[in-house]
Amino acid sequence: MFTPNQFCFVRARNGYDHFGLAKFGLRRKERCAIVKMIQQCNKTSVRADSSASRGNAREVVADLVILLEPKTTATIDSIIEFGGDMYVVKSVHKRFDIRGKHDHTEAACTYWSDKE
Repeated sequence: MFTPNQFCFVRARNGYDHFGLAKFGLRRKERCAIVKMIQQCNKTSVRADSSASRGNAREVVADLVILLEPKTTATIDSIIEFGGDMYVVKSVHKRFDIRGKHDHTEAACTYWSDKE
């Protein structure tokens, strides 16, 4: 049984403007529950310098698995704001209870920046 214990904001992607930048709808406050929230700083596979050294650039990688209410507006490519950070939804799975009723929606997200 799904019991939300947090709040987040969801912004659905509405399309693109004439410059090719993503446009988003209004922020909607929704109840949610966090399953997993991981932030790491990993080395990239591309070297940061052009010399033969083994220097690598570092990038911030974040993963968020969040449970949302059945009536959520979140879809793939929506933005979820939680804890001061912004995440883009990469996958959405509807989860059902033992009677077959839509109980909650599970969303897997990665860290998002405005430069995407």
